[in-house]
Amino acid sequence: MASSIVLKLLNITHYYRKKNRKKWYLPYGYDAEDIELNNVSLYLYQGESLGVIGEPGASKTLIGRILAGEVVPDKGRISRSGSLFFGDLEDKHLHEESVEAYVQNAAELFTYKESNHKTEQIIRYAGLYDLKETSVFRLSDRQYAQLIFSLARSSKADIIIFNHVLHCLDETFLERASELSDDYIDNDLTLITIDDDLDVIRKVSNYAVWISHGQVRMEGALSRVLPAFTEHENDRKSLETEEEKKNFDVDWKKKRTRIPEMSYNFRRVERYKHAKPTQFLSRIIGWSIALAIGFIITAALLFTNQGIVHFSQNAEQTKLQANKKQTFEDKLSYGIVTESELKVKAENGNNELKIPRYALLTITGENDNKYRIVVDDHNYITKKGDIRYFNPAGLYETHSKDSLEKYMKSNYINYIDFYNSHLGQSKNKAEKSLVPENENRFVEQVTQQPVSMLYSDSKHLTGFVYPMVNKDKFKKEFNVQNDFWICKSGKGYFVADMKNNKWIYIEL
Repeated sequence: MASSIVLKLLNITHYYRKKNRKKWYLPYGYDAEDIELNNVSLYLYQGESLGVIGEPGASKTLIGRILAGEVVPDKGRISRSGSLFFGDLEDKHLHEESVEAYVQNAAELFTYKESNHKTEQIIRYAGLYDLKETSVFRLSDRQYAQLIFSLARSSKADIIIFNHVLHCLDETFLERASELSDDYIDNDLTLITIDDDLDVIRKVSNYAVWISHGQVRMEGALSRVLPAFTEHENDRKSLETEEEKKNFDVDWKKKRTRIPEMSYNFRRVERYKHAKPTQFLSRIIGWSIALAIGFIITAALLFTNQGIVHFSQNAEQTKLQANKKQTFEDKLSYGIVTESELKVKAENGNNELKIPRYALLTITGENDNKYRIVVDDHNYITKKGDIRYFNPAGLYETHSKDSLEKYMKSNYINYIDFYNSHLGQSKNKAEKSLVPENENRFVEQVTQQPVSMLYSDSKHLTGFVYPMVNKDKFKKEFNVQNDFWICKSGKGYFVADMKNNKWIYIEL
């Protein structure tokens, strides 16, 4: 039973964007400008060909290396399932061996046993047979890109990542790349292309992520992301003065420099010869400095008679704070609809959407009392109390399926392998086997069965809802005190809705 998510970055943060800089007033901590990636979360599904785009200096190249495991981030978690091939154009200068030796070494890492003629076939497909004795670092960028593409195609890896490779290929090889992308999508495999050439992204991708200032700025269908990015780049390239460039995208620049909560990390200390005090000492230093500055400012205000509060100014400040609360902080998590029906309004416009109970919603932002959710590439707003928050990275209890199945209706649990074999499939594909009684975008009941299918924002089957039995015994055995109970089990999560005697199984 394969998971629908094959690669996952969760709250990834990486420091040392400018690691040679040292400041006298920051002897222990991190400068805001040191942050290269800030709180990046990314989910990649089977059957997706992802295009990663971004302005220069956005750190999208680092995203590829973290996905491939070449770089370990300072914070966050990475999850990957399946074999992987990673090709990076910048690695060319690292290889002094001949083309033939390079291909032989790479082919030995393939997950299948290659034939004796495989090396020759790869080199000929790359169009480099006459250069097989040439050192790899002496190849042109186009020749090296052709070699990487030929190796990737022959690797038969579950996941292929091209890091600034495909833009160097000519039209013939780009057509081959487009064919490879179609094959991977059709066979529920995953292709990732990181490139600055939008024409390349259009040829090989069916989904896009825009990385901006070390953060995920937008993700979704190409028709939604690429026009927004193109407009942004036209504005950026039209800037002339240094002042204009400094003030452009200032909000995103500030968000990049917002230092997350940090933990002591000896590996980082060892790598960069960099030391931090303990948390206790850091707090003492921080509060001492803050108090000293506070006393100085207070004294200065009193001395200059500037400390008088005017009510009109205070009212304006209250208005500004109220407006600030309405802005959404970007995040990536999920919510489960707990009411019989939820009505949400579009973030922009008056459109309203009705969502049934147990629908799994993708949360992309929050403020003090509302969530921003995305459905079919459109943003909607809902009150926090209307959906049950669900974070896959939460520290939930872990229980085996066997320990829970006696509290589940046999209609699902006795056929769990059959049902779960459909997880990750597109809605159209799942419906061909698990025929629904009534078609619905979010939740569909299987014909003549008390089992319902749940679909994700990307219209992939992501879980099931089915009846609970022996609720009182279950509550006593697992000491359940609340209406909702969540546990981790294998690759998925079991959610118990005590009010409605239902189980929800979710696999992301």
